[in-house]
Amino acid sequence: MLEQIAQKISEDTTKIIGFPVTISDKNGYLIGVNDNSRIGIFDSLLAEVIKTKKLTFFDEQAVKDYPDIFPGVAGPIIVNGQVLGAVGIIGKTGQDIETTNYIRLVKNHIEMICHETLMKEMKSLQSNAVDTLIHYILNYESSRNNIEQITRYGNMMGFNIHKERICIIIQIRRENNDNNTEPSLQIYDQLHETINEVFNVNQHDITGRLTFEQFCILKVVGDDTEKLFNDIELYAQQLKDTLLKRYNVSTKIAIGNPCSGIEGIQNSYNNALVAMESNEKTNPLHFLFNYNDFSSKLNIIINSLPQKKFESISSTLDTFINHNNFKVLSETFIIYCESKFNFSDAARILHLHRNSLIYRMNQIKMITSIDINNFNHCIILYIYIKKHLIEVHPER
Repeated sequence: MLEQIAQKISEDTTKIIGFPVTISDKNGYLIGVNDNSRIGIFDSLLAEVIKTKKLTFFDEQAVKDYPDIFPGVAGPIIVNGQVLGAVGIIGKTGQDIETTNYIRLVKNHIEMICHETLMKEMKSLQSNAVDTLIHYILNYESSRNNIEQITRYGNMMGFNIHKERICIIIQIRRENNDNNTEPSLQIYDQLHETINEVFNVNQHDITGRLTFEQFCILKVVGDDTEKLFNDIELYAQQLKDTLLKRYNVSTKIAIGNPCSGIEGIQNSYNNALVAMESNEKTNPLHFLFNYNDFSSKLNIIINSLPQKKFESISSTLDTFINHNNFKVLSETFIIYCESKFNFSDAARILHLHRNSLIYRMNQIKMITSIDINNFNHCIILYIYIKKHLIEVHPER
C-alpha cells in the first residue's frame, strides 16, 4: 500500500515544506525520494528507525560512514499498530521544536493517507465481494451451482438471501459525451455511493454493480409493500435528478416483483429486465418501469405476441403506419386511449385545444376507418401501434 503512494507523497510534501522528504518500505529500502535515482537504495538509518520505532535525528557525524545517506530527522510510519516504513526529512538536523514538529506533521500526514487508502481498499474488496454474490445469485443454475454454497457466501457477508426481496435495476448513460471519454472508476464508485444514499440502502439490502452501466439493488420487502413501492418511486425520481445534476448521467430504472430465495430473486431480476425492455420502446421518454404495474404488463404481453398475429390487420392499418404524420397521430391516439377515451383529459395531457384533438382523431378515423367511439376498434389499433413501435420503429 505505501509503495503505491510513497513517491507522490514525497514529491508533494517536498514542495510544501521546502526540504527533501524520503520514504522507505518496512525493510528500509527507499520507495519515495525527490531524486529518482535513489529509489531502491537501502537506507540503514531508516531501517534502524523502523526497528526502534522512535523519532531519530541524524547529524553529519552519524551519516559519514554511509554513502548516499544524508543527515536529517526520521520517524516510523505506523498504521493500525503495524510499521509500514519510515519517513525522513533531509537537511533538518537541529534537535529543536521546529524540526520535531516538521517530522511529526509529515509522519502524521503519511499515516493518515495510508489509513484512508487502507479503508478504501477494504471498502473496495467488500464491494467486489457483494458484486460477486449478486452475480452468483442472478446466474444461478441448479444443474451446475450449489445453492447452499451461495447461501453460506451470503451469510458470511451478513445477508440472508432467502428474505423476500425486490430487484431494482438502474441503467445509466452519460449525456453529451462529445469527446467519447470513458468515466473513471472513481466516478462509478461515486455513482454507487449516491445510489445507496438515495435509495436508503440498509444493512439487509444487497446492492452492487452488474456492469459499468448497470447497478442492482436487491431490496428487502417489509410488511408494507404498498409503502415500499411508493418509496421506490420517490427514490427513483430523486436519483434521476441527482445523477443528472451531479454527473450528467441519465437514468432508467426498472422494478421487479417481490420474491424470496435465489430463484425468486432471479425471477424478480428477469421481470425487471423485461419491464424495461418492453416499455422503454413504447414509452421512450419514461425512465421508471414497474413490472407490477398493469400498464407495464400490457406492454410486456404485446411485446410477446408474434408479429404473424398482426398480419390479418396489417393491410388495413399499414396506411396509417406509413402516414407522414404517424408519430403525432399515434401518440395522440395512445394518450386518448390511456385517458379512458376522454377528450378533455387527453387534450389537457397533450396541451391541445379540445377541437384540435377532435380534428386529429377524425384524421385517424379517416385514415384507418375505425370507429373511435368503439372500444373494440380502439383497442385493436392501440395494440397494433404499440407492437409496431416495439418491433419496427422503437425510436418513435
